[in-house]
Amino acid sequence: MTTDVASRDATTDSVLIDQTPAPGGGSSPIAFARRFKRQLPWLVLTVLVGGLVLLPVVPLQQKAFADGAAGLRGVLELDGVGKMFATTLVLGVGSLIVALVVGTGLALCMHATSPRTRRYLAFMPVLPMIIPGVAHVVGFVFLFSPENGYVNTLLRATPFFDGDAGPINVYSEFWIIVYTGIHLAAFVYLFVYAGLRNLGGDYALAARVNGAGPLRILLTVTLPLLRPVFVYAGVVCFLLALGQFTGPLILGRREGLDVITVRMFELSAQYPIDYSVVAALGTPLMVLALVMVMVQRGLIGKQDRFVGTVSAASPTSTSRWGNVGATLVVLLFTVLSALAPLVALAFVALSPFWSGSVSFDALTTQNFSSVFQDRVFVESIFNSTFASVTAVAIVLPLGTLIALGIYNRDRLWRPLSVILDVLANIPLTMPGALLGFGFLFAYSNPSIGLYATKTGLILAYVTIMVPYAVRYQLATLVALGRTTVESSRVSGAGPLRTFIRVILPLGRAGMASSAAIMFVLLIHEFGVSLLIRSAEVNVMSVALFEQYDAGGYPQVAVIAIAMTAITAIGVFLALLFGGSRALEKL
Repeated sequence: MTTDVASRDATTDSVLIDQTPAPGGGSSPIAFARRFKRQLPWLVLTVLVGGLVLLPVVPLQQKAFADGAAGLRGVLELDGVGKMFATTLVLGVGSLIVALVVGTGLALCMHATSPRTRRYLAFMPVLPMIIPGVAHVVGFVFLFSPENGYVNTLLRATPFFDGDAGPINVYSEFWIIVYTGIHLAAFVYLFVYAGLRNLGGDYALAARVNGAGPLRILLTVTLPLLRPVFVYAGVVCFLLALGQFTGPLILGRREGLDVITVRMFELSAQYPIDYSVVAALGTPLMVLALVMVMVQRGLIGKQDRFVGTVSAASPTSTSRWGNVGATLVVLLFTVLSALAPLVALAFVALSPFWSGSVSFDALTTQNFSSVFQDRVFVESIFNSTFASVTAVAIVLPLGTLIALGIYNRDRLWRPLSVILDVLANIPLTMPGALLGFGFLFAYSNPSIGLYATKTGLILAYVTIMVPYAVRYQLATLVALGRTTVESSRVSGAGPLRTFIRVILPLGRAGMASSAAIMFVLLIHEFGVSLLIRSAEVNVMSVALFEQYDAGGYPQVAVIAIAMTAITAIGVFLALLFGGSRALEKL
């Protein structure tokens, strides 16, 4: 959506590109040579970005279609392939429905609270996104495991439930859908809440004047005007749900839940590895992603028809009890989705073992001592932090250059800006696990030789952060506007001086907050890291998963808390530089 805003806004002079006639004017060889020279840096940038984002994509499709598409034929011969695709689709659709309902409800509740309440609660529905994905899943296991989950133990102590297990089975397909939907609800909340705040109030006020009640205004005015938001959020969440890896991998294996990403991982762990089949399994996800992007554009159409006029008067009013009810809904979601998993992790980390019973007599800090004396984990902290910081330092200026090219597309050759826009969004349309396999195939090539190296890990992190860096910097450029930059150019400053003396100082807060948020996302990263890590190059999320697979649950909880603490530092920096609205960029 930010890209569309930037493209509509790009009708005046450029921000950083030389003030010359747009490509196409003049026909002499000398004029063409001058235009080509001015466009050459952007052509080089386009080639560089193309090579970066296509590096993990091309090897996948080469292996899938090699030998007369032998990989695709091999997929059809897999056991239970039909059920696997059906389960993946059910997980995606079910999680999308839960996410849309819960996320929209949270946004409406937040919008219905008083401004004072909203100031303190607006960030709370985002908290599940701040907890690292692997740690979040494990926290839910500690809460809702059928035998030892703390919530199940509490429920069985009531007169309504009995037995030795249940009543909630977090490993079942239904509860995996519920968990995934709740986790994705934070994404929907951000989209819808931002849309509600930016929504014009003129149509709602007109409806009220004509006698429409609050419910009718919601159904006939507010929700239809939010259609672009719902389409965009729905497509993003659907693709994320289809490509879910962490939840199905940790929760689904016990009950035999089989989805595409988990099957790819299991096939890659078998010897000999049939790389063509593994690659071909990801092809349907890539095709569906492209189809969904085209469907998104078709459903939204011309966005101007969904924009109202912002008025000073508020289109809605909330009673005191309505404000209390909306606040309670937000607090309840926050407790169940974020605070409860964190409390469970902390209690297990302080316990000698995970039993499901709550006892404060045997609490100990021995688990923290043993984990932080483990050389492998300490190195994983360094690897995660070093790779994340280095990747952010590289991708931030790269994303800024790409954003400048897209924002000033009227000054570039038309194909360049379009290609840059498309290339910059490719990693966002592919599940992390699928990109991980692409990096695995590419890095294993002897001519590249980046497998099991820190350089390869950093390069992979840079690639997956390109869409986020571009989106954040586009938002910063749109917020800055063109007036100040044009004044600098009129006063005689060149492009480089304008960038250093005007754009950087004015956009420093936005760039700093986006850097902190990308650091948080990389500390969370699991799918790509799991497939390209080695014994020498490991990261915290993979160390946590390996410890969980080995059954060391107190150690798992300690690692999860350590990851959450490091994440909290990144969030603090984001809030420090970007203000309270910085978390909306997540």
